[in-house]
Amino acid sequence: MDKNLANTVSINRCNSYHLQTVTESLKELFKPWNGIGYFVKPGQKVLLKPNLLAAARPEEAVTTHPIVIKALAMMVREAKGIVYIADSPGTDDPDLVYQKTGMQEVAGETKSTLIRFDHNTNKDYYINSDHGNFKLASTLDQMDLIINVAKLKTHPLTGLTAAVKNTYGCIVGRKKALLHVEHPLPKSFSRLVLDVYLAVKPGLSIIDAVVSMEGVGPRSGNPRHTGLLLASPNAIAVDRIAAEITGFYTEEVPTLTAAKEKGLTGTDLKEITIKGLSLNESKIKNFNKGLAAGGNIGRLVANFPLARFRGWARNRRPYPEIDENKCINCGKCVKDCPAQIIIAGQPIPDIELSSCIRCYCCREFCPEGAIILK
Repeated sequence: MDKNLANTVSINRCNSYHLQTVTESLKELFKPWNGIGYFVKPGQKVLLKPNLLAAARPEEAVTTHPIVIKALAMMVREAKGIVYIADSPGTDDPDLVYQKTGMQEVAGETKSTLIRFDHNTNKDYYINSDHGNFKLASTLDQMDLIINVAKLKTHPLTGLTAAVKNTYGCIVGRKKALLHVEHPLPKSFSRLVLDVYLAVKPGLSIIDAVVSMEGVGPRSGNPRHTGLLLASPNAIAVDRIAAEITGFYTEEVPTLTAAKEKGLTGTDLKEITIKGLSLNESKIKNFNKGLAAGGNIGRLVANFPLARFRGWARNRRPYPEIDENKCINCGKCVKDCPAQIIIAGQPIPDIELSSCIRCYCCREFCPEGAIILK
């Protein structure tokens, strides 16, 4: 791939999830590469990998919108590709997730194959120096092209969750939560996420930012109409642009700082060619970045090398707390806590804060939004 095309980020306006509107916007989005045919070749098996965090309705802005996946599936089929749709939700049953997020309906309407990420592979090419051999979904080995379709949201560990973070869903099932125990700090976890991205190697990354989530994402934040679609072959570059237009410093997005540490292309705006809308036209004013563990404190830690200050900043990371007014005592946080430090009780479960690793999976998986950070 031409270097300039590989580091191009295309930005286009998309004001609604109407199928024709999304389709036309995607066609404009792919113009720098002369259409989706630049990526999709006849007969290729193409995996569309959306963000399907949980069994949430499309209007909640927790997951990639089904109309974006539908429009993409139709375009891939027009390019004579064979379409598959898959993700590995953190805790919810995949069949329920596919049904509630609209993916089941989309697969039927577009004659796509909906599959589960439920088997691992141990290919040697997933070995990397930082985290050893990854066990990713075996489905990936059967695909010719992976199109990574993220949702623009805030996140307590990575500040912003977009294209790079979306590839973390290629780790099968509960293993994702268990890895939080091994990598509880934002920087360590983000290095892990980056290595997963480098292993998955999506050929194209798209960010659904028609309606984004600001505030306390990635599940309990506020949906906000932001009216954009972004795309690039380089997920690092498209995340850098997403950070720029939402007002995040690079240091507030640990996946970007991890990429910068590795010397990967896409963290510096000078390396990126922007097509379509300009940065100024794309800016989302007053975007609520939320109380992200990798946010302002993370930026200070990056800029101040004193060990004593770093320790202070780590101690400032918030702890989860259960809101008794919202909690229905469903037991999901007890079951899904990676560190197993949430104890069932009445009227609500109890969190053993002294053992909490502050991975915030409890908040991410709570269906009622009853976990707050303090």
